[in-house]
Amino acid sequence: MILSEAAERLQARAIGALKQRQKDRLAAKHRPRIAAAFRSQKRQVLAALAQQRYLFTESYRRMLTEETTQLTLQQWDRIWDEIAGNTLPEMQRAVFSAEVDGVVAGADQLKKQIGLFDAKSSFNLANPRAVAYFQRTGGNVDYIKGINRTTGKSLKRMIGTAIDEGWSYTSTSREIQKLFDGPISRDRAQGIAVFETGKAYEKGNELFARSLEDDGVTMEEMWMTSHDSKVRPEHAANEAEGWVPMGHVYSSGDTEPPTDPGCRCYKIYRQAPAN
Repeated sequence: MILSEAAERLQARAIGALKQRQKDRLAAKHRPRIAAAFRSQKRQVLAALAQQRYLFTESYRRMLTEETTQLTLQQWDRIWDEIAGNTLPEMQRAVFSAEVDGVVAGADQLKKQIGLFDAKSSFNLANPRAVAYFQRTGGNVDYIKGINRTTGKSLKRMIGTAIDEGWSYTSTSREIQKLFDGPISRDRAQGIAVFETGKAYEKGNELFARSLEDDGVTMEEMWMTSHDSKVRPEHAANEAEGWVPMGHVYSSGDTEPPTDPGCRCYKIYRQAPAN
């Protein structure tokens, strides 16, 4: 590897490290608000559970059949659907806020990075591409409904177990609180915050690069991985493609990272060489 290539790789790693620190800060900022939306759901679930105390009485257990159990679970499906609908706006606002901060931070990072040449672009959230992006996402309702479906399935499993195993009302209430306070409000909120801020940050990079092209600057992009044992072969293959024109479709079929909550890839950009 010639020196210029080695220097380029080091610079790319440095950019990746900087981007990861900024993404981590964004995720830490927005996780509490996403967790708060889950806690709103928890309060409503516990209030509904209190109205269903009879499910955990001895007299009700004596009447239990497979049919009545299914009817009870169907009833909880309806209860959860109402709670999910009530809390959807709060979760949507939390996710949208994370997206906005991510786009702004990503655009600002690339603007500072490429300050070596005269960038006329004055990118901001009024940029038509940014407006179009937020119209497509904006805490996408289908995405939020997907989050709620996953939560609903976890809750339904727990209610089913409580009924089958004869848990008391107090035990069931305690386990639901543990479910929301642990795996949901903590772990899932963190995962959503990391994914949403990271995705929006990378989109901010791209949107700023696009605005430079609008100003007549030809830009190139490169897919980068975290260079460890967890990197997927298809993502390593994306990186091996090197510098490509903006909007390139990589060999994995993707156009941008992160591809999912477990993806730690990112892209870097540069002004295309004159030749």
